[in-house]
Amino acid sequence: MAGIKIIGLGKSQGDKVVTNDDLAQIVDTSDQWVRAKTGIKSRYFAENKTNEDMAFEAASQAIENAGIDRKEIAMCIVCTFTPDDYTPAVACNVAGRLGLLEQIQAYDINGACSGFIYGCNLANGLLACQQEKYALVIGSEKISPLMDMTDRGTCVLFGDGAGAAVLKYDPAADFVFYAGCAANKEILYCSRQDKAIKMAGQEVYRFAVSKVPECIKAVLDEAGYTDKEIDHFVCHQANERIIDNAARRISKDTDKFFKNLYDYGNTSAASIPIALCEMEEQGLLHAGSKLVCTGFGAGLTYGCMLVTFCPGSGASG
Repeated sequence: MAGIKIIGLGKSQGDKVVTNDDLAQIVDTSDQWVRAKTGIKSRYFAENKTNEDMAFEAASQAIENAGIDRKEIAMCIVCTFTPDDYTPAVACNVAGRLGLLEQIQAYDINGACSGFIYGCNLANGLLACQQEKYALVIGSEKISPLMDMTDRGTCVLFGDGAGAAVLKYDPAADFVFYAGCAANKEILYCSRQDKAIKMAGQEVYRFAVSKVPECIKAVLDEAGYTDKEIDHFVCHQANERIIDNAARRISKDTDKFFKNLYDYGNTSAASIPIALCEMEEQGLLHAGSKLVCTGFGAGLTYGCMLVTFCPGSGASG
């Protein structure tokens, strides 16, 4: 196999911590109810940061972590459904602030909560034609302004943040991608008219508990690996019960399924790269770690990838 590997990670988050008790002051909910239904304890809201600010902070950390020359970055892809402006893209603004070369590709993609997985696959295809270069893929979301704070079914779920990865193409790397779109605009959406997230929670749950194991099994089969040969499974951090359900159906070693939604909530396209960055900071990742990452969200999109973590391998290959 050939494809991308992750060589650097970074993250950022909103500037205000919002606990379940804080939300209970403005909507009919409680800390006990939110934890029981989702596992979430708190989340970050970006009161004084833009989407661009968080994307820039996460990207800066990822580039430093990778130890590469910024001039060697060939593309900047921001995965988001919450851009600050219709145009220009968040990616263009971030590329400018980072001081990347003018001769790069910079654009946003909207795959909802599957966005980071889609962005990595896009970078994989592009880097196959520029194997000596690097890709910067960022998942960044400022969701708090799009929440109906009177709807306890949605406003307790989401948070603001960004995660970034520097990717390198390696002819010897293990990279497998699987994805799809079960087209549906009724059970999870955010329209320009309402500008508030609407969700049929039970329908989304049924979709997720079906598609997450399907995706993981498809990727493992394509790669020729068993769950025992995977170091970590990193699912979109939307709901603890969804992750636990998938873990039971995939592996006896359910501890391989990382969870950090407790402190971040659902950060959509940012959730997987934020989780990966936290895993590195906690010492859970090592050179050569094999990761299976799975996203699912509005669209209804789903996507999964097998990728290897090779920290700081930019200079040496």
